[in-house]
Amino acid sequence: MQQSLKSESTFAATAGTGPVSHPFWSWAMGRSEPARILRFAAIGGLSTVIYAVGTLALSDRFGLPAAVGSVVAYGAGAVFSYCGHRFVTFMSDGAVGFEIVRFACATAAGFLLSVGLAAILTDLAGFPSSVPVALVSILVPVLNFVVLRKFVFVGGGPAGTNRPLCPEGGSG
Repeated sequence: MQQSLKSESTFAATAGTGPVSHPFWSWAMGRSEPARILRFAAIGGLSTVIYAVGTLALSDRFGLPAAVGSVVAYGAGAVFSYCGHRFVTFMSDGAVGFEIVRFACATAAGFLLSVGLAAILTDLAGFPSSVPVALVSILVPVLNFVVLRKFVFVGGGPAGTNRPLCPEGGSG
């Protein structure tokens, strides 16, 4: 009974004063690397859902050719991905013009890697399509995390953790 009254009074004291802090959310929104990886996976997963639902809706529901629907939905997912990774995953305060160009390059590189692996492994080497899909599903997110962290969103994280690979004037 005493415990019940205490938790009710704590709830009453915090009602209307904002969100109640929970240890998981404090950790998940922190600057630790495991928390950053969790946020990266969540944003990437939502971007993938935007792409998949968008493609299916545009092609099946609205009658656009699948390739056109795929490009439009990929673009929508990429916009969400950029905003989510900038503000949530990496909490970057870098220059938008600098980051958006690098993000577009990183996104294009991941896209080209996936198409290249599919063409080489399936079309040329004769592997089933599941092989390049499995490789891309592992390689692209890992490479994207590293590239986004070290090359694109260099303004996020604790001091010194997101420095560019080659700072201005440096040779690498």
